[in-house]
Amino acid sequence: MHTYKVNVTRDDKWWMITVPELDGYVTADGSINLSDTTQARRLADVPGQALDFICTVVDAAPSEVGVEISISVDDIDVTAIADEVAKERELAERHAAAAQEYAKTLARSLSAHGVAVRDVGEVLGVSFQRAQQLISA
Repeated sequence: MHTYKVNVTRDDKWWMITVPELDGYVTADGSINLSDTTQARRLADVPGQALDFICTVVDAAPSEVGVEISISVDDIDVTAIADEVAKERELAERHAAAAQEYAKTLARSLSAHGVAVRDVGEVLGVSFQRAQQLISA
């Protein structure tokens, strides 16, 4: 499988899809491809459009082609920032899961030491109903 780098930019209401490797691509029959750009109306359509474009130019099956998409709008590297957002979300989810486990452990420990459910809730900053759920979980 060959992976093509695909650069995506915004032009008015269109997403412009550029595959630099296709500029001047020479096909098996000697034809020269004169364009390395196509377009899509919606960002969700970009991967399919890019794949169709590449497969048409190089005469390959979609299963033989991969795409590595990089998106930018003006001078903003959208792909890099979106990757950072995804990393931060994953980190936040891991921290939230860890905090949940700490809360559950503390709630159970306090309850085992005879602390009232309402007081457990107060310590954890949650309702007494939520404290009860943590103790019972």
